[in-house]
Amino acid sequence: MAAFSRGLTSILHQRCFQLPSPIRTANLTVRRQCPPCPPRCTADRYFSSAISRRFAAPVRDTRPAIPSYVTSDPVLRRVISDRLPILLYREPNPRKYLLKVYGFAILSTGIGLYSFYFGKTVPKEQPFFVVPTYIFIGFAFVVIGVHIFQRPVRRITTLEVLPPAMGGRLQLRMRGRSHPFAKETELVTDIWEPVITEKTNPMVKEILEANRARKQSLLDGLGDRGYLSAIWELGARFLDQRWTSFFLRFKFAVLQFGQAKIDVDGVKWKLDCNGYLLEDGKALDRIISEE
Repeated sequence: MAAFSRGLTSILHQRCFQLPSPIRTANLTVRRQCPPCPPRCTADRYFSSAISRRFAAPVRDTRPAIPSYVTSDPVLRRVISDRLPILLYREPNPRKYLLKVYGFAILSTGIGLYSFYFGKTVPKEQPFFVVPTYIFIGFAFVVIGVHIFQRPVRRITTLEVLPPAMGGRLQLRMRGRSHPFAKETELVTDIWEPVITEKTNPMVKEILEANRARKQSLLDGLGDRGYLSAIWELGARFLDQRWTSFFLRFKFAVLQFGQAKIDVDGVKWKLDCNGYLLEDGKALDRIISEE
């Protein structure tokens, strides 16, 4: 009985705990270890990364380049650096201007209407050309008066250069009135879109010379002359000054000298050169192109 139990135990141990031969070979065989990578491999890897860093493509600046005309102009360059608007133009005293314009218009229209009235009251004994002459003079003065009444229309009050917003371009802000007593209108446009009819600096120079001639003293240089020569020269100067002053006022009021026009979106706005102009109009002439 004891011999039977020992044989059964040996049979169970051999059949239950014996693994197949392929599995025993794989588990019990000693595996060959891979030697560690020599230091040369690490050096080669770091060398290649250093080369890639050295010859990497340069990073491009995505900021927009400033145009050459901006860097060459001192006014535009100051707008870019300070980020503040700069005033280019401001109109003269509007009340004084309107008083002069409407006063001259009323006077001219009154002279024309009186010429019509006087032409009707001319006696019949007068030559035939007298009445047509009065009618022609009256018609001319009425036309001049109506033309002067239309002058204070679409006048610019201020003109400014604005800095670019959100990486954009320089802009021009214009304020003006379509009629003398209308509400002020504001227009903002790109700086190169407006077009001016003529340069302002030559007109400013002529206006300054005209004002100097009107205000010049009549007694300058008369101290060394005799009485008769001084009186004659004084009278000649007085007549010349009065005639020059009348001609200049007529030129400014009727022919609209000293008035430049700026075209914005197909609408022409008037700019009075008697007002404030930065650098006597040179800055405006550089920034806004001429027709």
